[in-house]
Amino acid sequence: MNRDRRSRGMTLVFGIGFAVFASIAFFLANAGINPLRNHVLRGINPDQAPSIGLLVLFFFSAIAAFAFYEDKPPAGSSADRAQQAADPHGVKRRQPPTAFVRNPWPRVFAVGPVWAVCGVIAAFVWHAFAKDSGIPGTVWGDLTASPLPAFALLFGLWATANLSLTLGAIADAFHRTLWAIFLIVSVLIAILAITIGVVAANILTISPLAALAVTAVCLIITTAALVPARLFAVARARVTNRIDAAHEARMQSLLMALAPGENLMLHFADRENPAGQILAATNQRLLLAAPTGTGTGPARPGQVRILDQAHPGQLRGASTEFRKAGHTTSVHFRDRPDIELVGGDPSEADKFAEALTSLATTGRLPQEEEA
Repeated sequence: MNRDRRSRGMTLVFGIGFAVFASIAFFLANAGINPLRNHVLRGINPDQAPSIGLLVLFFFSAIAAFAFYEDKPPAGSSADRAQQAADPHGVKRRQPPTAFVRNPWPRVFAVGPVWAVCGVIAAFVWHAFAKDSGIPGTVWGDLTASPLPAFALLFGLWATANLSLTLGAIADAFHRTLWAIFLIVSVLIAILAITIGVVAANILTISPLAALAVTAVCLIITTAALVPARLFAVARARVTNRIDAAHEARMQSLLMALAPGENLMLHFADRENPAGQILAATNQRLLLAAPTGTGTGPARPGQVRILDQAHPGQLRGASTEFRKAGHTTSVHFRDRPDIELVGGDPSEADKFAEALTSLATTGRLPQEEEA
């Protein structure tokens, strides 16, 4: 089964799985069992079971942006194709947990309705076994007497998933350039998931017509917001993909500049600046190189110049630190000055420094030691 088909199937699998999980919470509460108490058979009212089940359903819908996370680019995307030919010498760039929103729009927009249908079916099953059948004139009381409650729940769950994906798209758009925004929005999604779950649990006690009106408006607003948010995330991803392509071209230029029999073992560079310098370790030397071009032209291999180099026997290790000029990666040697590079992703710089230190102390890279 290819990734595209698996991704489509996961929407339904997750929807059913979350409905089953919510059903477990409902039936435990419906039986008066509270697994969070020390004494299992104490402390919960079966009348609360519908609200508890619905809270869990809305909570899962509210984290839809994170539910499909896998550390691969979206299937069929340009990043997916680029990763197939990715540079094996660099530190792997992890995908953000919100990358699912960059999938083709049918897959993204299917999450809300598919999960909502699974949730509504679960609600009908709950109603058939509930000890509290609800008060007539409310969503829970009229669930089997009128189609309005079912549509109210459907629209509410659908809107919640759309809101989560909208916020996820905003977070995804900034995960490379403005990490603080990505982190803030991601935390906001988690907070809203809990808040929406608690608030939505009260929908069962209001009139079906009022619930339908509110959820329908929410569905229209969140669907309208999801369209531009996803387009924005996709557009931003195209920009970062072009930056990655320029970095790969820079690496090809470095490989072309190596001597016969010289193999690249490890490298570090500022990916966001294709014209920036490169720290590299080969089987013959450690070097600091820079492309001769400006980095603004097409992403194709050019020429690089070697700015500094040292013999592997001189290597003592590497370290990173924050300075006024920026995050600095330093390679330390015996009997000669350090080689330094300013910029780049701090976490990638730390991994590069750790790998070089391991090479200096043990003669092996970390992945070789694990093997």
